[in-house]
Amino acid sequence: MGEKWYFQSGPEGDVVISSRIRLARNVGDLPFPDLMSARQRAAFIQRVQAAVENAAFGEGLQLRYVDVGALDQSHRMALVERHLISLEMAKAGGGLLLSDDETVSVMLCEEDHLRIQIMGAGLCCEGCWQLADRLDDLLDEGLHFAFDERWGYLTHCPTNLGTGMRASVMVHLPALERSGYLRSLINSAYKLGITIRGTYGEGTSAEGSFYQISNQLSLGLSEKQVRDNLAAVVRQLAAEERRQRAQFCAEDPLAFEDQVYRALGVLENARLLSHREVIDCVSQLRLGIAGQVVEKLDFFTAARLLGETGANSIAAAHPEAQSARERDRIRAQIVRDILGRERRVREDRSPAEGRENQ
Repeated sequence: MGEKWYFQSGPEGDVVISSRIRLARNVGDLPFPDLMSARQRAAFIQRVQAAVENAAFGEGLQLRYVDVGALDQSHRMALVERHLISLEMAKAGGGLLLSDDETVSVMLCEEDHLRIQIMGAGLCCEGCWQLADRLDDLLDEGLHFAFDERWGYLTHCPTNLGTGMRASVMVHLPALERSGYLRSLINSAYKLGITIRGTYGEGTSAEGSFYQISNQLSLGLSEKQVRDNLAAVVRQLAAEERRQRAQFCAEDPLAFEDQVYRALGVLENARLLSHREVIDCVSQLRLGIAGQVVEKLDFFTAARLLGETGANSIAAAHPEAQSARERDRIRAQIVRDILGRERRVREDRSPAEGRENQ
């Protein structure tokens, strides 16, 4: 089984956490999912599974089926934490096709018949698009997606008409948030058809200064225009975020280091940690890694700290942890184990690297 994509770091990784391309697709001979009967849903899911089995994905891509409705609450919400399904699907159930590394996920019978989703670390919208486009073409051969010459791909929500594509990027913007400059950038981006939201999209808060940036409309724009517009806004935000970070560090380097090392001290020594505490501390740790204040830790470490400590991920992996306090204890242990392991790996590597440089 391959390494999960969210344990990695990619291009522009000091600011950009991840990229996602999502395609909304429907078939023309069925009503939208909210009007489908249970029998129609079951038959449609079987139809999709047959299309997947017959598609020549190549490159070793295998998709396994997950019956979301058959999962318990903690396992459903763990999928939401990893951005693999929506909160609506967690509540209502449905089907999910998922690759081993969780790069590829296809929601079945959510708002649309299919939502094809590709995710990757860092700023990688082009790579995500190439895989999404190939998967879309292969599934279309067996399912025949609903398409209108005037309106494009037909979708449940009118804002998805046209390409049916949502491109989104998760970014870390603590310095812009701290300076107050982020609000004006959000307003400017909105005028360009780009929206900046909380960590889990519309209606959510930006925990730990992590924001989701995505296109608002897909009608009247090509897929390339959507991706290019988003990438331009993200690069502008990233450049300004770096400038603000450098300014903060230059103005008061001691305060900057103190902020980072206080967070690291909590992560390394706490015996009880809430999920929010981990997010806030990792946010500061990422600043220290980017500013080269913290040695022997990197963005891969930060990614693993976030990826392994979600409240529902812990509940799913440790069903014996019945109380929030017990989950906080387990989370603190996981964090200490990750930091200890990463430091040992780098310390073991350093002597060998030193000999090579002599």
